[in-house]
Amino acid sequence: MKISECKLGFIGFGHMAQVICQALLQAKLIPNANIQFIRRDAAKSKAAEQKLRVTATSMDRLIETSDILVIAVRPNQIEPVLKDLVRCRGQSKMIVTVLAGVPFKTYQNHLGENPQIVRVMPNIASAVSEGMSVFSYLPNATPDFRSLTNLLFSCMGETVEVSEKLMDISTAIAGSGPGFIFRLIDAMARVGEKEGLQYEKALKMAAQTFAGAARLILKGSDPEVLIEQIATPNGVTEAGFKMMTSSGIEKQLQEVVLASAQRSKELSS
Repeated sequence: MKISECKLGFIGFGHMAQVICQALLQAKLIPNANIQFIRRDAAKSKAAEQKLRVTATSMDRLIETSDILVIAVRPNQIEPVLKDLVRCRGQSKMIVTVLAGVPFKTYQNHLGENPQIVRVMPNIASAVSEGMSVFSYLPNATPDFRSLTNLLFSCMGETVEVSEKLMDISTAIAGSGPGFIFRLIDAMARVGEKEGLQYEKALKMAAQTFAGAARLILKGSDPEVLIEQIATPNGVTEAGFKMMTSSGIEKQLQEVVLASAQRSKELSS
């Protein structure tokens, strides 16, 4: 099936679902007429229709007419959704779920042992085509399904495939990670402001510094080599490194990530 011919249905149409939808439309992968969604809030549904020029519909019609169903509700809302999706059992529907902490076994209990389903953890940077989407497939995923879903998300940034047992830590790093980075960028900008810089200028400095450093690593540079290059003996960067070491910032950041991963595991259970 060609991606441009796919009928895509979003079950839930909050912020992340709309980011995904907008990215697909901007990349011209799927025409507006082939995208439908359901959302409980009528006013927000109307606003989304006007903003993205896609169609709000009913659950029955969404399931009946969609080739790919994107589940984008909150994790605690999945059970009633799966009761509706029982009718897909044995059909050729392709299912993409972007829910944190909901394992394959939950879907299999309703859809059978071998549905075409992928767990995807995208992140908010997908809105600017710099996203990091982590995939996990059931073993029976067909080559066509893998190709289609990778194409859908590759227009939003990078993709990585992992086994399901690694989805919790991947969710913490890639899904929650931007939030941690936002806090760090703001913290750097605030200290600049405290020392006399305008906040907007300090924020730009900090944000671009993170972006540039990340780009170097994505281009293939080794973090340890970069650290060695920038840390001139007795220089200003080394002074900062000494404070990082003495205050245990790296360990604290690892504990932040592990706390998020643990919460994802709790949701799974």
